[in-house]
Amino acid sequence: MNNFRVICVDDRNRPDGVPTSQWPKKGQFYTVTEVSKMRVQGGLLGFKLAELNIDSCFPYQYYSANRFRIPVFTGNEETEAMLEKLLEEAKKEALETVST
Repeated sequence: MNNFRVICVDDRNRPDGVPTSQWPKKGQFYTVTEVSKMRVQGGLLGFKLAELNIDSCFPYQYYSANRFRIPVFTGNEETEAMLEKLLEEAKKEALETVST
């Protein structure tokens, strides 16, 4: 997977187990290095970020993808296609979670 940039749009509700120095800030850009389903949060998508590391904050290992938005234009067709696929998957999972 290629890394891609996102912007934080929701920095509310920081868990006590994550230090403020490792918490994303609204309006800041970050680089996503890994995408995974977060089992503890019902399979929601989570991001690992190059700029922030919470590996030592178990059980928090990923930031919820819902806290971020992807800039409208990346200039890279391959990255844009991958992001579109991720968004479609996230929407599908959200609908499945709501209907259960």
